[in-house]
Amino acid sequence: MPLSDTHTLQNNFKLSKWFIIICLALLALYPIYKNFYYSQAHLTYERHIAVIEKRSEFYNPWQYRVLMPYINQGLFWLYNHSIDKIYPIEQKINFNFHKTSGTVEQTDQFLKLMQTPGAARYMIIFILVRWALNFLILLLAWRLWRHFIKSDWLALLGVNFIALAMGNAVAIADLAFNTYADIIFYLLAALIIVEKKNKMWLVPITILSSFNRETGMLIPALYFISQVDFSQMCAGKFSFKKIIWPHLSTWMFTAVLYLLFLAVFVYLRWYFGYQPQQMWKVPAGWPMLKLNLMSAVGLKGYLELIGTFGIFPLIILYKFNAFQKKKKKWFLFLAPIWFLVHYISVPAYQTRLFLVPIILIFMPMILWLTEQHIFSLSVKLKLNQ
Repeated sequence: MPLSDTHTLQNNFKLSKWFIIICLALLALYPIYKNFYYSQAHLTYERHIAVIEKRSEFYNPWQYRVLMPYINQGLFWLYNHSIDKIYPIEQKINFNFHKTSGTVEQTDQFLKLMQTPGAARYMIIFILVRWALNFLILLLAWRLWRHFIKSDWLALLGVNFIALAMGNAVAIADLAFNTYADIIFYLLAALIIVEKKNKMWLVPITILSSFNRETGMLIPALYFISQVDFSQMCAGKFSFKKIIWPHLSTWMFTAVLYLLFLAVFVYLRWYFGYQPQQMWKVPAGWPMLKLNLMSAVGLKGYLELIGTFGIFPLIILYKFNAFQKKKKKWFLFLAPIWFLVHYISVPAYQTRLFLVPIILIFMPMILWLTEQHIFSLSVKLKLNQ
């Protein structure tokens, strides 16, 4: 191949990478806009300060989700001792904006907040951190999905859908850093499993996820279930004897991961002092399940879920036998548990809480199904020509 052609290919490859990065960077902005304009991002400041001062509004569980608040606080300290020394934004910029059109209540509250000393600096950190979380989610999702599909354009279409889904999943939400960090930990764990990387990377992921949010508890189980072989099982003759269980080392490693997770889980509740889980609308358990299934709140939840991931679960169930074994395993293991736990613990219209199974399972399954269908149609067209 001529040298000029080689350089052209290299330049095209670099351009394609930069094109994808620019697309992801733009898409990462949209959910933040939706959080500020249509939801409660303006409350992030007050809720963050409350966590730092150990007086969270919902003490259990917010006070125990310390990873992102302390990362944000550390970045705030760094900003104060670096950039703000050079350009003190609160002294340089006047945040008294004149209204040129009607604004929503959230915008008015945000502008009022920006008059609070320190709030503008915090908001700079909050927005940058949330943008970085969004960008990482989209980038890691892209990388994970490329293990199941071949088309870059399909993967980019999927990333675009996820950005819109994240933008729709903002009901009653501040910037919700721990929710989006949780997605990153699951994506990292999934990549380690799929790419057969050193399993020891799951140790820091599990520890960090335990400081972040209690839903990270399923990460070790995701690793374990991925090592179980269900291929010998027949749908018509279900038998546990046909399950090929992993080696003892896998059992022991999974147990160690859970010991680490539970050690942090217990320590946080000991350090801050344990308080019973606080009630939202109705108590968790059967009352919450009834609320989510058979009430006006439940109807709102159904419509919000449709607005977040459409009818993807129905399509997956309809074509379930056609999917790859690993994805079927992950779907059967993670999706029912995830939905059940959240349906009995919180109002389901907070659909950001369902983004993990959407990104980790639903979206790659739908993309794979679409690609297979396109491939089969192209084969038929060639045969008919």
